[in-house]
Amino acid sequence: MSPHHRRALTLSIGLSAVLYLGSVLFADRDAVFAALRRIDWAVLAAIFALSLVNYLLRFWRWQRYVAAFGHSLPWCLHLLYYVAGFILTVTPGKAGEAVRSLYLRGHGVSYAQSLAALFVERLLDVLAMSLLALLILLARPSDYGQLVALAWVLTLGLGWLVTRTWLPERLRQWGDGHRYGRQFERAARLLDAAAVLLRPGYLLFGLGLGVLSWGLEGFSLYLVARDAGVGLSVATGIGIYAIAVLAGALSFLPGGLGSAEAVMGMLLMAFGADGPSAVAITLLCRIATLWFAVALGGVAVGILSIGGRQLDAEKNQGS
Repeated sequence: MSPHHRRALTLSIGLSAVLYLGSVLFADRDAVFAALRRIDWAVLAAIFALSLVNYLLRFWRWQRYVAAFGHSLPWCLHLLYYVAGFILTVTPGKAGEAVRSLYLRGHGVSYAQSLAALFVERLLDVLAMSLLALLILLARPSDYGQLVALAWVLTLGLGWLVTRTWLPERLRQWGDGHRYGRQFERAARLLDAAAVLLRPGYLLFGLGLGVLSWGLEGFSLYLVARDAGVGLSVATGIGIYAIAVLAGALSFLPGGLGSAEAVMGMLLMAFGADGPSAVAITLLCRIATLWFAVALGGVAVGILSIGGRQLDAEKNQGS
């Protein structure tokens, strides 16, 4: 990991610690801890297990995307590459996850291909979250209809734009003689590669799997809320989670820190949770769905680093 990425990760962890501590103290520390104690250990195990299933499903999609470009990697090694990107999930728009492109480059996967796969993955995740956000309309159609409609206009508009076959050539024309011509050309190459993954078969597969995988994490919110004594339906719990994550993504803050938590907490209180319970539910949900991924990413990076050092040592001994 580069020094820049280490600083960004350290800053994000520090800011989140201050944010979470402040929210606990603001909401009444004793009441928050009392709400946390109501959560059963079986529920805690379940929400972390659901997050693991989410990661495995998304890796399956990623592996299919890389295979679509004609590349095949050992799945164990490829899984490590994929999970290693999670350590930089707490970057704006999760852009730091592009670090996996550095690992894949050594296996013949071009940067244009791996970045195209990441771009399509992010696009379909946003579309999946927008679909899941519709579930909240089952409970409060009049209150959240405009918010969901805005999310759909933005995501469908973006989805329509990037699937236009004329867009790469138009970008090249705009970049011809422009001071940022190289950036326009890179964007055009990325969209050329992404076109393979935006065909109907891959598009429907990726979107369906995104709805399933992120829906499982939304179900985690429902499980925690139920144990904390907040009467949410499954659909409402998933809808709250989806809207909170979308809000975090649109904020372009690292990992959606602050914005996702604030929206999740406010929606929980709007559906009957008291302040301390909303804080407790939000903290547990974010630990299981965000910081668990970051921790797994750190483990994967460590394993890959040890393997790299051992390989270098073997090369040095051979020479």
